[in-house]
Amino acid sequence: MAFDYSLLMGKQVRLDRGGPESRQGEIVAVGFDYVGIYNEKDGLIYYNTTHLKSITVNTKDSVEYLLTAQPNTTPLKIMEADNFVGLLKGMKNLWCQVNRGGHESVQGVLADANDDYISMVVNHELVTIFNYHIKSMSYGVKKENQEEKKGNQEEKKEQKQDSNEKK
Repeated sequence: MAFDYSLLMGKQVRLDRGGPESRQGEIVAVGFDYVGIYNEKDGLIYYNTTHLKSITVNTKDSVEYLLTAQPNTTPLKIMEADNFVGLLKGMKNLWCQVNRGGHESVQGVLADANDDYISMVVNHELVTIFNYHIKSMSYGVKKENQEEKKGNQEEKKEQKQDSNEKK
């Protein structure tokens, strides 16, 4: 008997207990083989239920998350499909992130999706990822990677030093 995620619609949950894929949020979409959660930090994330190891329900359920993006941005649309592959196909031509962390996390534009794999344009490369290995998928929010953050921080420090030297 499969777990019925629809019973948790609107509830605050943590999917997986730890690791780079683990996230908390409100369940906002449920399909045959996926569940979608929303939180303010990560936006909408769709999990392939084949890869979920555990689900924890927040019994207090006190935090309300609004399904609106930050000011001056377009609200994210909750996608729904019959199954996870249908979701992937609906994300074509959107900026997406496959898997939340670790060395298999990839960000780019989803160029194609079919029953077996997706193709993404990442920088100037075409990357093929087999659907079975997609643990989670989100769209619309470009996250800075650690190297970009480090570079931006160093650039700001240099600018600050330059302005202090000119004074």
